[in-house]
Amino acid sequence: MRRLPLLACAVALLAATSVVAAEKPVEVGHAMPEFSLPGLEGEQISFSRSIRGKAPLTIFLFMTTACSACYEELKEIHDFVGKNPGKIDAWAVAVDLRGAQTVGPYQKANGFRVKYLIDPKFSLPRTFGFNYTPSLAIVDARGVLLHKKGGYAPNERVHDLIKTFLK
Repeated sequence: MRRLPLLACAVALLAATSVVAAEKPVEVGHAMPEFSLPGLEGEQISFSRSIRGKAPLTIFLFMTTACSACYEELKEIHDFVGKNPGKIDAWAVAVDLRGAQTVGPYQKANGFRVKYLIDPKFSLPRTFGFNYTPSLAIVDARGVLLHKKGGYAPNERVHDLIKTFLK
């Protein structure tokens, strides 16, 4: 009789430990986990099939359409992509609650040279330990996280950061 409650506690503790381990953020130098999110047109985009290895660097900018700092970082990435074709694969991960309904018109109005992933549940940013926008992750062609940063500093230029990893 006493073993049953003890066994139940052990199982619960094991389950709680695995949940905590799964929530540990990806750290610099480690491989990106596999993920799949909808694109702007609703198609499922998988990291391993559609993103990893497509360019020397992949940039993920976690953003919302209402965030002015996100807009500034998107402009910088847009400019960098235009001046350095083929060097980076740029993705904006939009965490807007209304998803493509909001992001589609935003992209149409701005025409940024980025592809969009829609993540209204904020699941991918949490993979990196981010809780706010803008946040940025840089990944190499093998899928290894090279750099991550949360927040925006007007004197910190995204293009300078990208250049350090292209050398």
